[in-house]
Amino acid sequence: MRKAADWFYSNVFRDEVIQPRPERSTERMPSAIRAARSLENAPGKTWQSRESIFVKQAKLLANYEDDYAFDGNVVRYFPTYQALTDQELRGYFSWRTKLRKGDVRKTSLSFAFLYIYELLNQIGTADPLDGYRKLLYFQDAYGQLDEKILPYLSQWLVDYVVYYRLDPNFLANSRQVIFDRSITVLDNIRQQEDSKVVWAVKQFSPKWLERSKFYPEHSDDFDAVISRVLRRISEHYASRCKKTMVEQYFGSIQEYPVSLFLSAVFLDQRKTGEFEFVLDERCVYHCKNGFWTVRMHSSSSLASEKLNDLIKTIDSVMRQEYAYRYPVKPELDTKWILRIIREEVQGLLAEKKAAEAKKIHIDYSQLARIRQDAAATRDKLTVEEELEIPAEEAAREPEPSAAAPAEAPPMDSPLSPAEYRLLQCLLYGGDVGWVRKEGYLLSVLVDGINEKLYDTFGDSVLLPDDLPQPVEDYIDDLKEMVLP
Repeated sequence: MRKAADWFYSNVFRDEVIQPRPERSTERMPSAIRAARSLENAPGKTWQSRESIFVKQAKLLANYEDDYAFDGNVVRYFPTYQALTDQELRGYFSWRTKLRKGDVRKTSLSFAFLYIYELLNQIGTADPLDGYRKLLYFQDAYGQLDEKILPYLSQWLVDYVVYYRLDPNFLANSRQVIFDRSITVLDNIRQQEDSKVVWAVKQFSPKWLERSKFYPEHSDDFDAVISRVLRRISEHYASRCKKTMVEQYFGSIQEYPVSLFLSAVFLDQRKTGEFEFVLDERCVYHCKNGFWTVRMHSSSSLASEKLNDLIKTIDSVMRQEYAYRYPVKPELDTKWILRIIREEVQGLLAEKKAAEAKKIHIDYSQLARIRQDAAATRDKLTVEEELEIPAEEAAREPEPSAAAPAEAPPMDSPLSPAEYRLLQCLLYGGDVGWVRKEGYLLSVLVDGINEKLYDTFGDSVLLPDDLPQPVEDYIDDLKEMVLP
């Protein structure tokens, strides 16, 4: 016993210096804050929940304003007024005063959540609709300064609309509604367009598409394969299994208990009896005696993982068939799924090859050579025709033509004599019958005029037709170049 006592007094019990009590602040607290402090639990008073104390104090301080200089960092989990010191509390109300006047500044995360708790409990709001608008404003304005509030506030906004029975259309762009809308597309995949099917798949945020190197290079082909594969998988499950593809990937619709405003300091003051809120055809909330349930599909995170495995497997097979330089390992080894994917990829490649074979390719770089060959052929034909003229006809004097040949073009004109003569006839109403008689091709002369004058006008000056016509805007300029 003596040894035990010696050990106790030498190792456990030791003399310690009594620490002096911390000096109390000499600042005098505003009367509103002192009144709010009096509502907190104290010895001898009836026990109150943290939520009820918060709401009572919040109602008392709903219109309180302060201009206290505070630059400290406050860290509190599930913050309430009661958890803050007097200085921290005044710092919060000073920040809230600026916020309500439109001066949104980044502050301690605890202050931001404290303000959200006030709005959720209808503090500082005219009605539930006004509170919803203020929550949206705070989400947009303060969410840019600190994204940590966004995951919580996104879910609380859904709970807010459900609890206060606002218009379900307010949640048309919420994660849950988009999730349900995407499932509906896949559930009716036979009647849906490929673009809608791909949109629905991307709403489930398949992580592999976001970081795949192959997808950006072949996105159109990849999207086509996704829709084709999902259609065949849907047909397989519908014909051979008890559960549909949607039920296999997302689970069936079941009823689950749910806690509104989870992780928030919230006081249920409405004490709703029995109530049903239809968010959409796949998500319905029900309240009975204050207990909430929801009928919906199972967790979207589980669905995303199964979908990611399928998308990654499609990516792997497509890389093999496209001989891509960076192969990846497929996540699925189910034979019938692998067979479907491979057949659809090979079918798409065969369709693209057949379509490519039907295309007519025109090499515009060869046009100049074609024109030269045509001109050479024209000159040959002209010479041969001249050689075949009988002697008596050659001795006969030529009859006067309706349109006598024009003089040679000016020295600075880029046009040949025949091109100059044709342009002259078209500008001044002359007969162009000589073109065919003298062995020229009208289209060749027109192309030559357009090509040689392109540098001057930056455009074609003749419109190709059975009888070419000068472009009206260029007639005056052409007449300065070509005399009558």
